Amino acid sequence: MLVICVLALPTVQAQRRLLVEVKQDLNALTLTVDSYQNALNKLKPALTNDETKEDAETWYVAGKIAYSKYDKYRAMQTIGKSIDEKAMGSIILEGYDYMQNALKFDSVPEKDKNGTIKINKNTGLPKVKTKYSKDIHKIVLSHYNDYKLVGRIFYASSQDFSKAYKAWDIYTSMPDKANYSNLRQQVADSIIGEYRFYQGIVAKMDENYNDALNSFFKALEKGYNKKDVFDYAINCAEHEKNDSLLVEIVRQAYSLYGKSDSQYIRILFNYSIKYKKYDIAIKIIDQAIADYPKNAEYYDLKGVLLENKNGTIDESFEYFKKAVELDPDFIRANFDLGRFYYNMALRESETSKLKELLAKALPYLEKVYAAEPNNRGAKDALRIIYYNFNDAAKMEALGD
Repeated sequence: MLVICVLALPTVQAQRRLLVEVKQDLNALTLTVDSYQNALNKLKPALTNDETKEDAETWYVAGKIAYSKYDKYRAMQTIGKSIDEKAMGSIILEGYDYMQNALKFDSVPEKDKNGTIKINKNTGLPKVKTKYSKDIHKIVLSHYNDYKLVGRIFYASSQDFSKAYKAWDIYTSMPDKANYSNLRQQVADSIIGEYRFYQGIVAKMDENYNDALNSFFKALEKGYNKKDVFDYAINCAEHEKNDSLLVEIVRQAYSLYGKSDSQYIRILFNYSIKYKKYDIAIKIIDQAIADYPKNAEYYDLKGVLLENKNGTIDESFEYFKKAVELDPDFIRANFDLGRFYYNMALRESETSKLKELLAKALPYLEKVYAAEPNNRGAKDALRIIYYNFNDAAKMEALGD
C-alpha cells in the first residue's frame, strides 16, 4: 500500500506543476486566440488524469481559458476582424462544460483557526465551503446572451443542430436555476418559450424527435402556443408513432386553431377510425360541427365516419349533401356525394331508376375528374355512366 502511495505522489505533483505552469503562461502570454488554445491543450492531460480529473481548480482554470478565448473572438469580431464563428461557438460550449465539472468538485472542508475540520452538528459530517463556485457563476452569467447568439450561429451558419440545441438549452434553462434566479425578472417567458421552440426545431432537424417534443412542450409551458409549435409537435409524435401523445397535442391545437385549420379534426378522426373507436369519433365530429357549423369538411367527415361504422353509405347522404351545399367546390365532398348516387344506382335493377341515379352522380363526378384527372375512382365511375348513356365520345376522352 505504501508503495502505491509513493508511486502515485509524483504523478499528482506532475499534474499540479502542469496546472501552475499553465497559470503562469496565461500571465505571460500575448493574449491571442492561439495562445489561449495552446494553454488549454497543455492543461487537457490533467483533465483526464486519474489523480487530478476530480480537482475543481483544474476544471475551473480550463473553463476560464475557454471563456477568455471566446471573449477574444468577440472582441475581434467587434472591430470587424474575420473570425471562425463555429470555433467561437464551440469554445464557449466547451467552457460551459468545464465550469459545470468545476462546480461538481468544488467543495473544501471548513477549518477553525487551529486547522481542525469543522463538523456539522445536525449531520455529523464535515462542513464544506466552495472556493470557485461564486466566480464560476459570475462568468457563466456574464455570457448569458452569448449562448443565444452561438445557437443562432450553429443553426444558420454551420447547420450544426446538436450544438445549436445545446446552446439554446443553456440559454433557456438558466433562469430556472437557483443561482441565476434574477434572470426570471429580466427575461420574459415569451422569449424563453420562443427559444424552446427553436430548440425543438433543431432537434427535429437532427431527427431527435423525443428531444424535440420535450422542447415543444416546454415552449407551451411558457405560454408560447403559436400554431407552428403544435404542428411541429404533431409531426414529431407521428415519427415516434406515439398515438396517445399525438391525440393529446391535437386536442390542444384544436381548441385554439380548429376554426382556421381542419387538419386537427382529421387527425383525431383518423386516429378513431384506425382503432375503430367510432363512438369517440362521432362525438369529436359532432362537437366540431357544433363549434363550426359552416365548415363543409366536418360534414363530409361525418358521412365517411358513418360509412365506416355501418359498412354502408346509406346514412351518409345528408352529410355529403350538406358539405357540397356549404362548399360547392369542395372536391372530396363532390366525390363522396357522386359515389353515393353511383353506388345507389348499382343496386337498382330497374333501368329508369338506375339512369336517374347515374344522372344525379354525373355532375359531381365530372367536377372531381376536371379537378383531379388522376382520380381513378371518379374516372372508372364516369366510364360506366357514359357507357349507360351511350356516350362513346366521352368514354374515349377518358382514355385508359
